[in-house]
Amino acid sequence: MRFRFNLLKLFVFLGVSLAMFVEVFAAGYSVPFPLARNVADNNGRLTCKKDLPKPIKTLRLGSIYSSKDKSRSTIDPENKKRYDAAIAATRSYLMFVTKNASNYTQTDGNRLDTAACALAALDLWAKAGALTDLKTRQSYLSVTRIIAGAAVAYMQVKPAAEILGLNTSHIEDWLTRLAQATIPVYTESGERVSNRQNHRYWGGFAVAAVGVAVGRRDFLEFGYDSYKLGICQVTEEGILPLELARKKKARDYHLHAAAPLVMLASLSEANGYEAFSLCGNALKRLAHFSLASIADPGEIEELTGTKQAELPREEDGRIRRDRIAWLEVYLMKYPEERAKYGRFYTLPLYSSALGGRVSAMYNLDFRN
Repeated sequence: MRFRFNLLKLFVFLGVSLAMFVEVFAAGYSVPFPLARNVADNNGRLTCKKDLPKPIKTLRLGSIYSSKDKSRSTIDPENKKRYDAAIAATRSYLMFVTKNASNYTQTDGNRLDTAACALAALDLWAKAGALTDLKTRQSYLSVTRIIAGAAVAYMQVKPAAEILGLNTSHIEDWLTRLAQATIPVYTESGERVSNRQNHRYWGGFAVAAVGVAVGRRDFLEFGYDSYKLGICQVTEEGILPLELARKKKARDYHLHAAAPLVMLASLSEANGYEAFSLCGNALKRLAHFSLASIADPGEIEELTGTKQAELPREEDGRIRRDRIAWLEVYLMKYPEERAKYGRFYTLPLYSSALGGRVSAMYNLDFRN
């Protein structure tokens, strides 16, 4: 790593954009967004002054849905209460890591102290073997979003590790271990619906993100296979049939499923795979259908025969930003659609499961 980073500093000194340097830095694996471009021009703060989240090793999560509803669209209040309590500390950890990584990215490398916080938290949880004692299938399915977010956050702050004198081997070994444990959840559990719908796409995204972060082609291949499995199910109308089966939650689950698929397309295409155009531009059809349903759920209600559950909203009435954080990635691929879909947000889009402030990662207009 030392040789690569010294070469990076030379490129920065010569005024070469880091976005052009990513392929060399990642040893053949391209990060799909421009990393911090001014790593040498930082605030000089080498330590994290914040309290780090305490590692969580064991999780025992159950479904939040009522077992009486075969469409799995009716939330059981008691199940949700137990689930939220069990995963609360892990969610807080991911928010800590991704917000600090995002601050580093959004300032183009100036906030070195926030990179130090993200790396310190990743290192602490890695050394503790966090999230390696998962007691239920639901635990594995839920942790995919933690793995994905942590891996993308790590991509963002990895260039800062050398400045901080941090050996990242513990972090990379931990992420690798989590990714390895994720794959058989889908490949060795038979013909479950969850092996073909949004859970599989989130699992694929998590594993692929680790693959890019640590340099594992087999992980990236698993992610791409997961992407193809999902995106080639999209109908001519832009529908994911297995998400439509979620009845009153179908609209929400289309948006939820679009997130890992868009991120997988970005990771895959940056590393040489055909993705956005696959299966007759299926991702574009899915995005159009899902985004149209936000303002007008009429079509999806007709298809499901059910009134759709309300989507979470911001104070100004716009859809909550985490539900469409993937939109920034989509619009960077299809900028001609920004006039139509950019109205969905004004503030930077953020989702801890996608690695943080997605707008700052993909859209340089949001950096300062």
